[in-house]
Amino acid sequence: MNDVEIKEKICQKARDLGAGMVRSCSVKKWSDIPIQEPEFWPENIWPWSRNVIVLAIPLFAPMVQTTPSMVYQELYDTSNRILDEMSYRLANYIVSELGYRAIFFPRDCYYSIEVLTENPNAAFSHVLAGCYAGIGSIGDSHNLISREYGPRMRLVSVITDAPLAEDPMSEEDLCIHCGRCRRECPIQCLKENGDDIYSMDKIACTRHHVGLKNDHHWPCGKCISVCPVGEDMKMYRNVKAVTPEGMVHCQKFGS
Repeated sequence: MNDVEIKEKICQKARDLGAGMVRSCSVKKWSDIPIQEPEFWPENIWPWSRNVIVLAIPLFAPMVQTTPSMVYQELYDTSNRILDEMSYRLANYIVSELGYRAIFFPRDCYYSIEVLTENPNAAFSHVLAGCYAGIGSIGDSHNLISREYGPRMRLVSVITDAPLAEDPMSEEDLCIHCGRCRRECPIQCLKENGDDIYSMDKIACTRHHVGLKNDHHWPCGKCISVCPVGEDMKMYRNVKAVTPEGMVHCQKFGS
């Protein structure tokens, strides 16, 4: 099989497992378009790696917009379970059925939110991988924004040495720079700095999440809930995804 045929088999398997979007990129993207330090580059962690496959699944806007609530927390937790199982099964398929090396990088891979207050940098950025793989572009809120789901999606990555046809990066800036994420942030951790995206106080954001966790409903997700970008929002253009009373209800009970 050539790289196109292998790619199609992997994409079909990923879709069968429940992936909403599947894209891939070469590990060389990290060095060709360096955004992170070399210690974060996939090939410097696993020298046999050649390509990264990024899988995305949607987060449902009417649930996200109740944040902070147990409704959104359950959605977040469910998406995490699905992503881990889906990426594990895809990596196993690549190894056992196609005969190539493969692993999955878990969607979060940290012990608890508290440990991130000391070092808020994840070992692997699925957002950056998704950008390199062409799922979308990085918006002002530092979230990956796709045409299909806006920022309302969760990501996971599979790293492999399988030869794959590479997807092009998005040439379009999907962020419309409306400023809603900055204005609606509960702790104002996003600031204008004259660059393409806002500066972000990651420690303040993480500490806010610790507080929400202690109140039994997290993560925050306000920046993704207010973003108007995404085809997923079209069906809610002329109707509220959730009423103000409904938001209060979801935040009041179960936490």
